[in-house]
Amino acid sequence: MESGGTRRQYWWLRWRTWKSFIRDYLEASSCHGMRYIVEPGLSLLERTSWSAMVTLSLCCCISGIAYAHLRWQEKPLIVSFSSSSLKVWQIPFPAITICPQTRIASDVFNVTEVYLRQRRNRSLVTEAEWHQLRALAHVCSTVMRPKNDYYGSTAADRPSSGPDQQQDQHPDGHHRQQRSHREPVVPLLVNMSIPQEELFSTCMWSFNFRPCRTLWARKVTENGICYSFNMLSHDELFTADQAFRERDLNPDEHSHAFKTLRASQLRSTGWTMENGYTAEEDLLSYPRRTASAGFKGGTIALLTTDVEDREYVCSGAQQGYRVTIHPPDEFPRLSEYHIRVPPMQAVSIIVKPRLLTSQKSLRQYPVAKRQCYFAGERNLRFFRVYNEQNCEFECLTNFTLADCGCVTFAMPRTNTTPVCGAEDVRCYRNAATKMMELGAAMMATDSVEVCECLPACTTVKYDVEISNDMLNLAQMLKSMIHKDPDQEYLEPMLLYVYFKDNKFLYTKRVAYISSNGELASFGGILALLAGMSLTSLAELVYFLAVRPFCHWLRSKYGPTGRSSATASHEIQVASSHRVVPVRPWIP
Repeated sequence: MESGGTRRQYWWLRWRTWKSFIRDYLEASSCHGMRYIVEPGLSLLERTSWSAMVTLSLCCCISGIAYAHLRWQEKPLIVSFSSSSLKVWQIPFPAITICPQTRIASDVFNVTEVYLRQRRNRSLVTEAEWHQLRALAHVCSTVMRPKNDYYGSTAADRPSSGPDQQQDQHPDGHHRQQRSHREPVVPLLVNMSIPQEELFSTCMWSFNFRPCRTLWARKVTENGICYSFNMLSHDELFTADQAFRERDLNPDEHSHAFKTLRASQLRSTGWTMENGYTAEEDLLSYPRRTASAGFKGGTIALLTTDVEDREYVCSGAQQGYRVTIHPPDEFPRLSEYHIRVPPMQAVSIIVKPRLLTSQKSLRQYPVAKRQCYFAGERNLRFFRVYNEQNCEFECLTNFTLADCGCVTFAMPRTNTTPVCGAEDVRCYRNAATKMMELGAAMMATDSVEVCECLPACTTVKYDVEISNDMLNLAQMLKSMIHKDPDQEYLEPMLLYVYFKDNKFLYTKRVAYISSNGELASFGGILALLAGMSLTSLAELVYFLAVRPFCHWLRSKYGPTGRSSATASHEIQVASSHRVVPVRPWIP
């Protein structure tokens, strides 16, 4: 009985002590309304009302703080306009890629005559002409690719016997890949294309005449042989194991002594998309940048094609050029994005840059939150530079290789990867459609992309406005005193590309709210609904932790240094309502 009574007395004492702490906190708290809960002069109804109001206020505070924190976690960043503008010389001039629809020089290969002769009797074409037709089947219109004829899908389709005849008698995928790998599609397209010096007549940059070979570099794209201005070189864009493709494309330029006289040999002077130009680079740096907007700060190119080179078997009904504007570190895909320019026209492409940057502090957030990659966070297999376009093209390459067992001539690959032949055109074109449909299905069900190609955290896009006018070549030739009879058979195209404004506003991906901002938001909610601050939280910690701990220390280790066991005998219960500590009587 004594033991039970002592235990009850002990817990009653502890309850009285904590009750005293809570009363002291409510009386001294800076939170509005708490002291009215224990105010001696108030009635029970008034105390109950104040208790309900204080409880409701604190619940609103807690829910508001939790909602603000959850919103910050779900959307930690926003995209906003910068407070200051950038000048056009602080970003690179856009890269320009031009692909002529007239791909073949008629004096090298008369595709119309050979194609019609082949359609009449396949045995009338030579082995060389057969390989040329197969190479053109990758880039020409559907006229060159009848539904059931892809130039060599079986051995019976070959025009004559040759060293590859025995290989073709085995139509399984393995032998087809070996045959396709040995077929030099890119060198054949280069040999049949119109020479650059005949295609480009006049070139200007920043209102200064320049040799066209120093400004425009030959590139291979899905549309065949094209020419690019202000694009990163092959060695800077692709990895080292892709060097063989550049040797196939420009076999003579790599042996040239003066690299600055060849656009394909120009190297970047330190520019990167994420960091921009260095402080040491001037306006002569590469990629090129212009000092001003307008006509005199851009590039001009006069392209001419001979009427005799015009044909409709490979080019199709649409003649002229395909032009695309893209960043210097991006591989152009004219089959997806391009501007069509007909011959006999002067076309002005007015460019307005659209730059998106990201705060360096956003690296602390996971990629899934910020939805972009900083430099070095994701590496590609074939590209040195990561961006969304390069990533998607590499993903398509991998998907095509898995689906067809080969890749197209324009796709990056290793030296041992088979190149798709003419009989595989339908397969790799269907592979692009399959990947698109698969991506749409995955996004609809799992919200996951096939390639997971997020944008780079620093990107630049170029919005364009187009203005064009007809070139009346006949009337101009009539007014000339010294006439060149060869000019009457030319079809020129005049291209102007320049910036619209000297300055532009850019957007920046920034943190939605910083740690200080979140703290201020929490403090604002507490101050508005409860009148509390950080000092109020310090009071709560003091009365719930510090003060009880100090009280325990005083009771356990008092001024006399006696133990708690001895001090417990000095506590006697005077009544059911009071606990009075007394000392024992000593006679």
